[in-house]
Amino acid sequence: MAVYLLLGDDEERKARSVEKLRRGRQADTYDAAGSSPEEVVSACNSYSLFGGGAFVLVRNLDAWNAAQKVKVVDYLANPSPETDLVLLGKKIGAREKLLTAIKKAGEVHTLEQPTGKALVRWAVGYAKKLDLDLPEDVASDLTDRCSGDKTRAASEIEKLSLYVSGQPATKEDVAELCPPDVQGNIFAFVDALAAGDRGTAMRLLEDLISNGEPPLRATFMIRRQFQLLARARAMFEDGAGRSQVASELKIPPFVARKLEESGCKITEEDTERALESILNLESGLKGGSGLGDELQMELAVMDLSRVSG
Repeated sequence: MAVYLLLGDDEERKARSVEKLRRGRQADTYDAAGSSPEEVVSACNSYSLFGGGAFVLVRNLDAWNAAQKVKVVDYLANPSPETDLVLLGKKIGAREKLLTAIKKAGEVHTLEQPTGKALVRWAVGYAKKLDLDLPEDVASDLTDRCSGDKTRAASEIEKLSLYVSGQPATKEDVAELCPPDVQGNIFAFVDALAAGDRGTAMRLLEDLISNGEPPLRATFMIRRQFQLLARARAMFEDGAGRSQVASELKIPPFVARKLEESGCKITEEDTERALESILNLESGLKGGSGLGDELQMELAVMDLSRVSG
């Protein structure tokens, strides 16, 4: 019997770890958000039809409360000798009984996703394993497009490795194969507005809408971005570092970096005017205007793109 607890937010590394531990066996997979600990314990005490002992995997361990986790603690006091149990979660209290029990009976690993420059270095190294020459500046562009999501970055690098042959990947290759997600588009959209680049802002708006993003939701995300920008600027001006800004605003470090960069391109007064314009747009999209949603957004972009003009 072996029990493993994999904590942290590096889902890509967790997935690789699970495959390594599974060793080709059929997995009995449970989601703690919809399964009881009694079901998991029952699976642990059953026998695999394929021999070699059962492999039981539990995702979203954080969904169970302390009383539910105690059921697993009780199981670990007398576990099935042939079963491997793997629990996946984000975090667990240092004083929780389950943590203590697993440390005695098995292994606990915390796998945190790299961010910022560390994620870029990881991307370069992962590409190298796939025989892809991914320059650091191109890797930085790719990870930004993936909003710092390591799992998605890995997938995009794999696509690039098949597309680019015998030469270094370029930013043009990344733009061709790796469309930015919604958050990445929002970053670029706000940056274009801050720079007064109406043409780019309009194009990014069209991308958001063509990808099925509802105008009201896109507007909410834009407003949130400007609000974060205002709060981050105030903190940076007071001497806060990126890590402190990320912690207090509950955002990833790479987002704090982007906010710091954007804050250098737009004044406090322009940010306030932009927020006022966005609130007016929200009101219009909620029925306060007789114009169509897309036309309202286009007119708002024309106004917002003058924030630095």
